[in-house]
Amino acid sequence: MKSYKLPILGIGLMLLIASCKKEDVRQTNATANASGASSKTQWSSISAWGNSTTENVSTYFSKLTDSSITGEVVNNGLVLVYKKTGSDIQLLPFQEKDGNTYWYYQVAKGSIRINSNNNDGQNLTASTFTYFVVTPQQLSNLEAKGKTKFDLLQLSLDDATSLLK
Repeated sequence: MKSYKLPILGIGLMLLIASCKKEDVRQTNATANASGASSKTQWSSISAWGNSTTENVSTYFSKLTDSSITGEVVNNGLVLVYKKTGSDIQLLPFQEKDGNTYWYYQVAKGSIRINSNNNDGQNLTASTFTYFVVTPQQLSNLEAKGKTKFDLLQLSLDDATSLLK
């Protein structure tokens, strides 16, 4: 099993960097902020998870819908997704402290798909999610202020909230 962890993490990271847009959380309380980015103001829980298993690795997934994720956002914008369990908040993608669970997301027009690669499927419903949708125009404005996509993909939730509000 351990031989699969690094390749799976690598693939997840490549998907994040290549698409620069990841989401699977339903946005119910989006608001326009000063930078114009659409931000989730509340945490959403996901109760329905699907799963698929291949060669000793189970992937659990759920899809969140949001009409503010347009084709333009998918192709040239950015979506940042955060996961909260208890008081622990993580920007996706990341690997859990147990070393066996990887979280990542994928963005498509109108939706975010949140994925968790683990073998037990436990604690999926204990997590809640929030996200920010940044349009290409907003991304261009942030880049003009010196914030690169790479910088944005490393923001803590507090920093993202401050910068994107």
